[in-house]
Amino acid sequence: MAGFVLRRFLGMIPILFLITIGVFLVMQVLPGDPARMILGQEATPESLAAVRERLGLNQPLHMQYLSWLGNVMTGDLGRSMVDNSPVSRAILSALPVTLQVTGLALVIGLLIGVPAGVIAATSPGRLGDGVATFIGLTCISLPGFWVAILMLYVFSLWLGWLPSSGFVRFTDDPWQSFLHSLMPAIALGLRPAGIFMRLVRSSMVEVMKSDYVRTARAKGLAGHAVILRHGLRTSLIPLVTILSVEFAALLGNVVVIDTIFGLPGFGRLIFNSVLRLDLTMMQSLVLIFALAVIAINLLTDIVYFILDPRIKER
Repeated sequence: MAGFVLRRFLGMIPILFLITIGVFLVMQVLPGDPARMILGQEATPESLAAVRERLGLNQPLHMQYLSWLGNVMTGDLGRSMVDNSPVSRAILSALPVTLQVTGLALVIGLLIGVPAGVIAATSPGRLGDGVATFIGLTCISLPGFWVAILMLYVFSLWLGWLPSSGFVRFTDDPWQSFLHSLMPAIALGLRPAGIFMRLVRSSMVEVMKSDYVRTARAKGLAGHAVILRHGLRTSLIPLVTILSVEFAALLGNVVVIDTIFGLPGFGRLIFNSVLRLDLTMMQSLVLIFALAVIAINLLTDIVYFILDPRIKER
């Protein structure tokens, strides 16, 4: 196991290096002048030149990249070009919010999608299959921002059951933190729920037709044991793949959800940094997202190794 993980990790180092180059170059081609964004349109050429020198924007691109990469490798993500605050402090403040909401969204997606997929797979062509399929397709079809706005109107403005905006840290009040995360998580989690349902159904339908399932039934194994031990367990492997993909997709959707619900997460940081052309903040956020996707893929490989004994260390 240790050798398997080490080889996977070492194989990701070149990818990380290429990602840093791509992130840096993309930030450089964005339109706009950070110095003018900071000082305003009425700034004098002298003041603009002074700000560019302070930010290092007057250096050659390769020197800017090497300086940024060296700082990143030592854990220094730099300072915001707008308010000079540490980027790492803003990220550490937003990270728990985003992880809590996206993690809860995945849990909601699994709680809806997996049981619905099992029901559909064990009753193909019957009422249970039709209802579960309808739920899955509906979850996939509904836009997350529309669900968010609808829930705000119903559960906050009309019924008054859930808070409409803001966030409470889990360490301050766990219950209020859950209530503030619930609607954003549902808005994010419905689409994965539909995808999980379709995946589990299609996988289990094939598994339930296999010879070893028929053999298990012929030996008198109970129906629920066949479903859980053979059908669902085999379906977990493709589910792990799509789970990692959907988690990365959720991270990309937090901009809209954070804006609608006023969450102090990564989405708000990205939105504000783009509006203010804060290159340092944008570079760091994009890099963190890329690192998160790579880490998720590494965890997926490890889970594969655990779930499927046919996977050998290569």
